[in-house]
Amino acid sequence: MRFTTLTFLVFFIIVYVLYWSMKGRSRMVLVPIVSFIFYAAWSVGFALHFLFIVIINYFIVVRLHENRSKNLMRFGVILNLANLFLFKYFYLLINFLHDISGAAFFTKSSFNGWLSGATGFGEITLPLAISFYTFQLVAYLVDTHRGNIPEKAGFLEYMFFILYFPHFVAGPIMRHADFIFQLKDIRPDRDRMINGCFLILQGLIKKIVIADNITGAITPMYMHPENYSGGSNLAANIGYSARVYCDFSGYTDIARGLANLMGLDLPENFRAPYMSQSLRELWTRWHITLSSWLRDYIFIPLGGSRVSEFRTHVNFIITFTLAGLWHGANYTYVFWGFMHGVGLSVERLGRTFLEKRRTDRGLSAEAPASPGFAGRLKRGAFMILIYVLFLAGCFPFNSPNISSAWIMAKRVFMMSPGASSPHNGYLIGMLCVTIFFNWMQYKNRIPALSVKVRYAALLFFALITTALVGRFAPGGADFIYFQF
Repeated sequence: MRFTTLTFLVFFIIVYVLYWSMKGRSRMVLVPIVSFIFYAAWSVGFALHFLFIVIINYFIVVRLHENRSKNLMRFGVILNLANLFLFKYFYLLINFLHDISGAAFFTKSSFNGWLSGATGFGEITLPLAISFYTFQLVAYLVDTHRGNIPEKAGFLEYMFFILYFPHFVAGPIMRHADFIFQLKDIRPDRDRMINGCFLILQGLIKKIVIADNITGAITPMYMHPENYSGGSNLAANIGYSARVYCDFSGYTDIARGLANLMGLDLPENFRAPYMSQSLRELWTRWHITLSSWLRDYIFIPLGGSRVSEFRTHVNFIITFTLAGLWHGANYTYVFWGFMHGVGLSVERLGRTFLEKRRTDRGLSAEAPASPGFAGRLKRGAFMILIYVLFLAGCFPFNSPNISSAWIMAKRVFMMSPGASSPHNGYLIGMLCVTIFFNWMQYKNRIPALSVKVRYAALLFFALITTALVGRFAPGGADFIYFQF
């Protein structure tokens, strides 16, 4: 049940009316039930599987509050990761074993044939949102063990937190501190609801008007880059950078808006990432809840930057290689994560070198900001550089395999001749619209308006959104991050 369908609109209206008609703990019962229905609309079997995993985790959490046993915490983490591995990475393991051994059994088709004969199931199917809910469950277990969650949540509060339907399919990845405290006092708030409506409308424009229309324009180049010119392949890559931002941040906007209408706040997941001036800053602006999860539960436990310089660089590479693996069971994602880990490591080396050089010259380790036009020019140059590096990562991230990614990158770098896509200008235009969204968020200058003006602006924006969606909707498409 996608956010952008009429079915979901009817579903949410019913939920909304029931939700605000109820008082007290009755909402604690309603939300887990409707969230289960929301998931079951995709698969009843996997909804039951998801519910079973959540209930097991709750009982482990209860025991951890009684006794913060490290072994019990490890058992819970291993259980969740094993569940994730089975459904998401088992075929990747088989593929890897085939690549190194050449054995005929280690192929997806051979294994599926055996699986069908042994169990009746044709293949292992990836459950919706398994990566997101696994990370959320693991974070809760680890935080409970660390003592970061001093008060035990009731069963209904825990189920509300984990199953809450606006976010659990594709994030944000929430922590206990982001959300649970809000459940003690849920009440309607006019400003929050107006903001929620604006977020939903903005998310619909990003997803339906921009991201979905880009999909059809770039798919032929990514599937057969060898048939297209270097310029068209570059335009496709630029288009994908616009698509992935508008698709994922559009989902987040809608999720946050729905939560606002229900009197709750979800953490922001994107904060003008294409305005970043360093890779480190990029990862504080892009998929913020994943970045902070990786920092707190992988990078810091590995030693973070408190260890030797060499180990710190290794920690960067390990963390982001695992981040790539989290995105998908494909060598392309692993390579993408490795690229970003190496990039952060190189950036740290450069920053350390420059700071040492300044210190040796008797200057402050931190370079002062350049004033005026020179400063803006420098910031703009760094923003372009970081965007170009991000763009380089789009080659493997959206390609079906490493070979296609290499062909595409090579043709762009060599500006090879070939067929020209008719969509090149359109894709550049969509990037400009995407940069505008980033710039608006980067400036974050929202004037104080009276209630009447805000209602009028909301009505106008709703009419514009309806016209755009009605005119440019290309047909329903899943959100990119549903596959993760």
